[in-house]
Amino acid sequence: MDIREPVKLTAAAMAAKGKRPDEYARAFTSHPEPGLLKIHDPDKFGCTPCHQGNGRATTSVEKAHGNYEHWLWPLFSKGNYESGCQICHSADMVLVSNDVGWTLSEGKDLFRQRGCMGCHRYEGYDKEPEDLLSIGQQIKQIEQEKRDNTKEADDLMKQADKADTNDEANRLNDRAVALRVTNSKLDLRIVQLDRSTKSLLQDLKKVGPNLKDVRLKLNQNWIPVWLKKPTDFRATTKMPNFRLNDDQIKAISAYIWQSGLTDPLPKHKMGDAAHGKELFETRGCLACHSIKEGDEIEGGTFAANLTRVGEKDNYDYLVRWVHNARERTRPYCPYEKKDIGPDDYKKKGLPYVFDLDHSKCPNDGHELQVQNMTVMPSLRLSPSDAEDIASYLITLKKQEPSAYPDASFMNDPKLKDEGKKWIRHFGCAGCHEISGLEDEGRIGTELTTEGSKPIERLDFALFTETAQRGNVEPITDADDLARLPEGPAKLPWYNQKGFFEHKLAEPNIWDKGKIKPETEKLRMPNLHLTKEQVRALTTFLLGSQENPLPPSYLYRPEDYRRDIQEGWWVVKKYNCMGCHQLIPGQRTSLMSMARYKDAQEQLPPKLLTEGARVEPEWLLHFLNNPSLTDKDTNRNGVRSYLQVRMPTFSFSENELGKLVRFFQALSRQPFPYIPQDVPLLTAKETDMARSLFSSTAAPWLKCHATGDPAHDKFATAPNFLQARGRLKPDWMERWIIDPQAISPGTSMPSGLFKRDNGHWVFSGPTPASFQGYDKDQTKLLVDYILQLTPEEQRRVGAAMSHARASNSGASSTGKTAGGAGGSK
Repeated sequence: MDIREPVKLTAAAMAAKGKRPDEYARAFTSHPEPGLLKIHDPDKFGCTPCHQGNGRATTSVEKAHGNYEHWLWPLFSKGNYESGCQICHSADMVLVSNDVGWTLSEGKDLFRQRGCMGCHRYEGYDKEPEDLLSIGQQIKQIEQEKRDNTKEADDLMKQADKADTNDEANRLNDRAVALRVTNSKLDLRIVQLDRSTKSLLQDLKKVGPNLKDVRLKLNQNWIPVWLKKPTDFRATTKMPNFRLNDDQIKAISAYIWQSGLTDPLPKHKMGDAAHGKELFETRGCLACHSIKEGDEIEGGTFAANLTRVGEKDNYDYLVRWVHNARERTRPYCPYEKKDIGPDDYKKKGLPYVFDLDHSKCPNDGHELQVQNMTVMPSLRLSPSDAEDIASYLITLKKQEPSAYPDASFMNDPKLKDEGKKWIRHFGCAGCHEISGLEDEGRIGTELTTEGSKPIERLDFALFTETAQRGNVEPITDADDLARLPEGPAKLPWYNQKGFFEHKLAEPNIWDKGKIKPETEKLRMPNLHLTKEQVRALTTFLLGSQENPLPPSYLYRPEDYRRDIQEGWWVVKKYNCMGCHQLIPGQRTSLMSMARYKDAQEQLPPKLLTEGARVEPEWLLHFLNNPSLTDKDTNRNGVRSYLQVRMPTFSFSENELGKLVRFFQALSRQPFPYIPQDVPLLTAKETDMARSLFSSTAAPWLKCHATGDPAHDKFATAPNFLQARGRLKPDWMERWIIDPQAISPGTSMPSGLFKRDNGHWVFSGPTPASFQGYDKDQTKLLVDYILQLTPEEQRRVGAAMSHARASNSGASSTGKTAGGAGGSK
C-alpha cells in the first residue's frame, strides 16, 4: 500500500475483526502526520534521515532501532522524535506543522531566552558579536592600508620633485594620485562598514541587564542575597543558580559594585500609584512581564516577574527605565574599548548628546553603542505616566529594602581583582554588560553539532557503569529529580539522551564523588527548568548534528521561504507573539487574562494575513514609528481606541527589512510590491457606494473610529481614513466578504455580501440605482473607502446620526402612544 495514501490506517483497522492487533498490524499503520509526507517524499527521504536508526538492520528490533554500540545514530525516542527536524532545519527558529514541531521550537527558543548562547556558541545564534569583531578588524586593516598609502604617496611626490625628467615626474605623480583615489574608495568602504556596525549594535542584545548601572539601579545590600540563590527571591527568574560559596559571592559583588558607573540620575517626584497600576495592567506590560506568584501568577513569561521589584530597585532609575529602557548612562565605544563620558565630548567642543541620531564617537568618529542592550521597547509614555508606573512598581515588595543585611564589604578594593577573576571564570559577561569585560569570549563548548558526539566523548564521570546498567538514579535532590522528563532512571541511560537530560536537570552531577579545587569544578549553573523544558532542550540538542546527508537534503531555501526563516528569528527575539497571533490557534499572553475574556476586540490585532493586508512601504514606516507621527507619540498610530500600546522597538535597518519581507513572504505576496491603481468613481458610483457605506443593514461607521472622541471611546476598529496607502485593495475585498475566514473570532460580521449571478452583491436592501449594475459591489465599496475624505466621512456620519435620531424619536413616539392607548 502506498505510504502516502490519504486514508489514515490504525493498528485496530489492520487487525482481523474481533482480534487484538498483532505486531504485523502495527507495522502497516499510517504515518501519524500524513501532511509531513507531502513535503518529505518517502521515495527520497525514507525513514532514517528523520527518525535515525539502522534502516538496513532486519535481524532484531534492537539493531533496527540502532540501540547497540556499533551504531552511532540510534532511533529518536518518542519524547524526542522532533530532533530529526533539527538535523535539516537548524536555520528555522519556528518549525511548526499542525501538532508537530512545538517541542523543538520551544527548545530553540529556550536556548536563546535562557542565555545558553552566552556560554555556548551555536551557529546562527547571537552572531552579532562575531560580525562586529570581523568588521572591527576590517576597519583597522583598511585604516592601516590608508596610512601606508598616504606615506607611499608622500614619498612618491618627493621623488617626483627630484625626478630627472618630466616623464619620470609625471609617472611618479600619477602613482601618488592613484593612491589618493584608492584612499577615497577606502573611506567610502569604512562609511559602509560603520553603517553595518550601527545596525549590528542595534541588533546586539544581552539576556541579562546592564551591570554598569548597578550602583544607579540596585539596593546594594540586595545583591549578595540575589547571587546566593536567585530562585529564592524570584522563582521564575531566567538567572540560573550558580553554586557560589560565600567568598565568591563577596568578591563578585564587590567587583560589580566598584566597577559600576556613578553618573547622577535626574530626580523624580512620586507619581500616582493607582493610575500607574491601571497603566501597567492595560498598556501591554503583562504580555512580557508577570506579577503575583504561584497559582495566582498573571502575565507572560518572556521577561521578569515584578512582584518584588520594590525591594531592590531605585525609584529614579526605575522611572528612566519605564520611560525608555534603551537609554544608556554612557555610550560605549567598541573601537576604543571604553565608556565615553562628558569630558570626551567637551574636548571636541561637542554637546553631551548620544542617541541613534548622534551615534558617532567624538574621539575617533566610529559608531558607538548608544542603547542599552535590552529587547524591552519604549511604550512612548509621557514622563508623568512613567512616574506613575514606577510609583506603582516600587510598592511591589514583601519586605522593606532596609531589611537586607549590610553588605558594606562590597566597597573593599581588595576584593575587586578576585571578583573579576570569578566573573571571568563563570562567564557572567555572556549575559551581562560588565565594565572591563565587554569583549570576553564564551566559556563553554560549542554545541552546533553536539548531538553527533560519539558516546565515548561524553563524560559520564563516575556514573558510566551506573548509566550502562540502569535501575539506579544518581540524582538525589528532589527538585532536580522532578526535572527528568521520564522520572528516575529505570532502564539503562548510557546514551546522548540520558547525558543531556541529566546534565540539564542537575548540571553538576558529573562532579559527584570527586574532590576538586574550585577552579576545576563544573561551571554550568542550574537553569531550574521544568521537565517539559528539559525535554525541549534535549530534543534540540539531539538534533544538533553534523549532517551526513547530501546538501540537497538540507533545508536552505533561497526563495520567499528564506525570508520566513529570517523573520521568525526577529519575531521570537522581541516576543511579538506575546501580543499578536501569528499561527492559527496560537495563544498569546494577553488572551489568557481575565480583562480580555469578554473583550476580545480590545486585544492587539491578529497578524495571520498581515503581508496580504498592508502595503510593505506603510509597514516599514509603521514598524519604525508605530505612533505614525513625530508630535503626539503617546498614542497608537492605527488603533487609537486600544489601551494596549504598540511599542517602539527601535529596530535596526537590518531587522526592519527582515520583518517586512517576513510578513510579505508569510502571505506569499510579491516583493517588491507594486501598489494597485484605484479607479476614480463616477458621481453615480459614489452615490451608490455611499448608500452601501451608510446602510442601516451594515452601519460601517458604528464600530470604526472616526476621529470624534465621544464616538471613538467605544470604537473597536480602525478609522477608514487610514485605509489609503495602508491596506491592499484585494485583501479589503476578501475581508468584507468573509472576515471570519481571515481572522477567526473577529467581531466583524460575515455574510454582508452574497454571490448572485457571478457577482458579489450586498445582502441588505439597495436603492434603485443599483438596478442593472453588473460589477462586484464589494469592489465598488472598496474603491469608495480608498477614496474617502475626512469631509465625506463626517457628512456620512452626520447623516447616519440624524437618521438614527429620527428613527429613535419615531419609535419613542409610537411607544408612548401605544402605552396611552393601553392604559385606556
